[in-house]
Amino acid sequence: MKKIYLLLLLAIVFSFNQLNAQEPCAPSGSTDGSIIYLIYAAGTSNCVDRPTSITSGASTFTLGTCVDVLSIYNLSAGSPISPTDPFTIDTGFATSCTYSNTVLPVEEYEFLNAILKVYPNPLMKDNQLTVKLGTNITAKIYMYDVTGKLAITDEIDNISKKQINTSSLTNGVYFLRLVTDNTTITRKVIIMK
Repeated sequence: MKKIYLLLLLAIVFSFNQLNAQEPCAPSGSTDGSIIYLIYAAGTSNCVDRPTSITSGASTFTLGTCVDVLSIYNLSAGSPISPTDPFTIDTGFATSCTYSNTVLPVEEYEFLNAILKVYPNPLMKDNQLTVKLGTNITAKIYMYDVTGKLAITDEIDNISKKQINTSSLTNGVYFLRLVTDNTTITRKVIIMK
């Protein structure tokens, strides 16, 4: 009898884990017709939990690139889809996901993500954290602790480098979020003074 209960318990746990692992719909998405970009909030999804292929109409797209905040699906079967707004995909986990008026142009995200530097990281002495970009931008900076509590706010106004005073922060892990009109990028920062 104990074996039956143990097997039943294992089956329930396995089913629950499988349900939780599925990523029904990314928060944001866009397409150019032959590539579909699905954008996730940093730290909210693992690549292993995302579908390896998706469909839109009769076309199939296969996962080509996957990082914390972005999955890129390339056309692998069928014809390119019309790059319309809105467009609908089927991930295999949900009946459908429809994306309309995406707020994140992928080209800008890739550009900013490639040039954003936050240092020193970890911050072990001094109280100055530097945010450096390869170009002048205007953005808001938010730093959150691991519980999600807002710890620091600051702004960048048409400059490429900003010093952030972290003297009010205790040792720990923080998330620095850079927000422009079109994109949001998050970096993990460790304070060890």
